[in-house]
Formats: sequence, C-alpha cells, structure tokens
Amino acid sequence: MTGYILEGHAALTCIVSPGSGASWDFPAPFCRAEGSCGGTLRGTTGTISSPHFPSEYENNADCTWSILAEPGDTIALVFTDFQLEDRYDFLEISGTEAPSIW
Repeated sequence: MTGYILEGHAALTCIVSPGSGASWDFPAPFCRAEGSCGGTLRGTTGTISSPHFPSEYENNADCTWSILAEPGDTIALVFTDFQLEDRYDFLEISGTEAPSIW
C-alpha cells in the first residue's frame, strides 16, 4: 500500500510441533506510515532510522521506538550511522536495567 512500509516478514509459515501445538515461524508483520517517527520492532532483526534518513529530520522530532523480545532474549543495538546535535538531541535507552542516556 502506498505510504506505508511493511515491518517484519511478508511470508509466514505455520510450524506444527507435537505436543505444543502450532505457531508461526516469525512474529506477525505490521505496517507503519512512511516517514513516521517511532514505532515497534518485533522479531529477530530490525532497523531504526530517523524520518527522511539520510537527510536531516525536522526540528522538535520526538521519536520513541519499542523493541519487543521474548523473555530471556538479548537485544543488541548496532549503530552504523549516528549523529546528534549538541545541546538539543539525546538518545535514551531503557528497559529492565537502569536507563542509559547519551
């Protein structure tokens, strides 16, 4: 659909396990509005970027991303390109541990 981006796997396979029923091989995909700032990531991989990347984002952007994982899973963040405007921008990462702010 124009104006939206598919997040997750477009095709799912039903996996049947004896004694434990059936489940999808990946979490259900979802759509987000193109150019939106923030959202929810599910599954084993994902990408977070600011609106209009690699161009600059608008002033006063307030982006909140939620990353959902199964209990016991580890979430690793790998930054490939990251810039903040001194005195105006910040990054806060919070979860079960105390929040970290850069």
